[in-house]
Amino acid sequence: MSRILIVFIILISIPVIQAQNGSSSPYSSNGLGERNFNGTEATRHMGGLDIYTDSIHANLNNPASFGFLKLTTYSVGINYRNNRLADNVNTQNTEMASLDYLAISIPAGIFGFSFGLIPYSSVGYRIENIDETTGIEIINRYEGSGGINQTYLSIGIPITSYFSVGAAAYYNFGSLFYRTGQFVAGVDNGTFLTHNSSLSGLNYQFSTQAVIPFKKGYNLQAMYSFQPEAFLNSKNNRIFYTQSYTNETLSDYIEMDLEPLGMANTSLQASQNYRMGLGFGKNKKWFLGLQHNLIKSANFRNDFFVRKNIQYRDAKQWTVGGFYIPNYASFTNFWSRVVYRFGYRTEQTSMIVNNIPLTESGISFGMGIPLGGLSNANIGLEFSQRGQKENNLVKESQVALRIGLSLNDVWFIKRQYN
Repeated sequence: MSRILIVFIILISIPVIQAQNGSSSPYSSNGLGERNFNGTEATRHMGGLDIYTDSIHANLNNPASFGFLKLTTYSVGINYRNNRLADNVNTQNTEMASLDYLAISIPAGIFGFSFGLIPYSSVGYRIENIDETTGIEIINRYEGSGGINQTYLSIGIPITSYFSVGAAAYYNFGSLFYRTGQFVAGVDNGTFLTHNSSLSGLNYQFSTQAVIPFKKGYNLQAMYSFQPEAFLNSKNNRIFYTQSYTNETLSDYIEMDLEPLGMANTSLQASQNYRMGLGFGKNKKWFLGLQHNLIKSANFRNDFFVRKNIQYRDAKQWTVGGFYIPNYASFTNFWSRVVYRFGYRTEQTSMIVNNIPLTESGISFGMGIPLGGLSNANIGLEFSQRGQKENNLVKESQVALRIGLSLNDVWFIKRQYN
């Protein structure tokens, strides 16, 4: 595939990322939405392990890794998810498909760099319940949509052949939309209140990566990453109106004046984020690593859209994962050249819902299938669970098919012959 065609695909895909709905979870109503995993599918198939780096794959979550990159890499990832939502009474299945990332990563001699577009977070839910405690049937509706996208530029600089440092800048943009509504049985018109926020702002990441060789092809890899606290500007509006239940006709449309309340413009926190990990393996054969992530989200607050049943705490995640290659140099057995990946993660999320701390866990498997040259397709499955059925919560059981392409090319090589 030519460079021009790949860049064209990336450009026409930008509106798709901006318009897509990346969540169907009621828990996406918290914070900045349901946070997406921002790495490649190959990394996701190892449980989200950001430690491992080599010379032909982009590691979007680790800027320092681009210091080891030897080939220009075009990266694109998509996913299909089936999410089973269940409480003590009802069960519902939802399906989604979305784009995970678009990126170009380029080695440029004394440094490597990468740029692209990543969906950072997603909001997508619709919940209805019936309240009959007053003797009158009242239908309550809660829904939300939107999310935040990131454009980024990362640079990795090799200090030695074994050690690299890197930094990344992210421009965040998007909108969050929340609506609550209420209908009374026998009355056609219902009342609605919407909260709409348009967000923008910058945040940064700094990382280091070590790849220390040992005898007989073994190596030790270590990574440390830090994202300082940042704030996103939020331009807000709040609208009250009535709407017909049967034909959705609007009336009594009132846009509230938020200036006297100090809510027309607010700031939302992009929390500090620490990631560190260590792994060991044999070149082109196997790798096993352990990683710990910490997000300092306990102080997050959104004064414009307050959820009284949600509190926040620091989020913590442990990941173990790796890969195995039977024989990368085999000429007779295709499946011996395939990279078999695996991973497990367990997470204390940032949310406390109805005074219940929310946890999540997942297991993943994947294959890196060789294409022409050093390019490859990464295909895998992830099974995850979040929440519980008790205490008016929802248990989510999700199956995700994740597919990523890593297409390699050579740039900036001086021709020796015409």
